[in-house]
Amino acid sequence: MKEVEKNEIKRLSDRLDAIRHQQADLSLVEAADKYAELEKEKATLEAEIIRLREVQGQKLSKEAQKLMSLPHRRAITKKEQADMGKLKKSVSRDW
Repeated sequence: MKEVEKNEIKRLSDRLDAIRHQQADLSLVEAADKYAELEKEKATLEAEIIRLREVQGQKLSKEAQKLMSLPHRRAITKKEQADMGKLKKSVSRDW
């Protein structure tokens, strides 16, 4: 289900990008009506992308809540904590 929203967002973003390129090529004086039409479609696409991102975020939040509700099987050992600390340090040095 996540892939559906992700693919739709990608498709709409590509269309939005194409509209922006079309607008850049148009002359406002000669093609004002076409420019206005593209501007309207651009606003519609932006609103739909925002809506889909919110839906995607809600689904991710639901998954996170499910994971948080799962019982922990065991505590992390000191060796595992040390390994996590080493990993964090090595990652932060790379940046």
